[in-house]
Amino acid sequence: MTAAGAASMPVAAPLYPPPPYEFRGARQTWVVYEADADAIAPYLPEGVRPDSDPAVCAAWACHYATSTFGPYLEAYLVVRVEVAGQRYWYQPVIVTDAEAPMAAGRELWGYGKKLAHLTWSGREDSGPGTEQLVMTVERPRGVRLMTFSMQPERLITGEELTSLPAAEMLPTLSHRLIPSSETGRPPVVDELVAVDVRARSHRGADGRLELWRGRGAVELGAGSAADPWHVFGPQRVLDAFTSLTDFTLPLGRVVPRS
Repeated sequence: MTAAGAASMPVAAPLYPPPPYEFRGARQTWVVYEADADAIAPYLPEGVRPDSDPAVCAAWACHYATSTFGPYLEAYLVVRVEVAGQRYWYQPVIVTDAEAPMAAGRELWGYGKKLAHLTWSGREDSGPGTEQLVMTVERPRGVRLMTFSMQPERLITGEELTSLPAAEMLPTLSHRLIPSSETGRPPVVDELVAVDVRARSHRGADGRLELWRGRGAVELGAGSAADPWHVFGPQRVLDAFTSLTDFTLPLGRVVPRS
């Protein structure tokens, strides 16, 4: 790639290539829960509000074994919201443990990614408690933002998943905010960006999807001024899922606020 065709900085050695971005064998696990809508509202951009009270949220733990960005771990929270009569999953906080997906996420879609210390354990590990899938998030090390666990209990079909209210498939919404390089000027970019990704679950030798439903738990830290994950703490867990998927991450589309 020449400097003129670079997709990211620095142009002499771009950190990541142009989209789309491919993911293979991604372990995606999520727990859906209810949270305090009034507490969450101040952390949403202008024009974005929870679509219910209590608010419906989901915590995601992702192990990306193979991707355009290499292998990495990622965790984030989403809130089901409404913007100008349309519904989305808005992503207020997200962390990863690799620089390329962090930079691409912030620059292309406005995902507020930060680097953090993440651990992942699953059934491939040995010892007590390994019937669960577990992720921890610390930033900095020693300050726990999230402890996440999910116990897969039974395989389900794609039709069953889409029929469950707690697992509603909606585009993911982010807030892309780029400040001006000059003092006193407004942001160069201030926009909401929606991305609609349809993951394809792997199938086992019997033809059934690698899509599980089970029990889950999410514990968010006592509080951090830099990372207020605790604001999105669960009041009641609704459901939990895990899937082994392939998907393509494209560019998004700008969403009008009114």
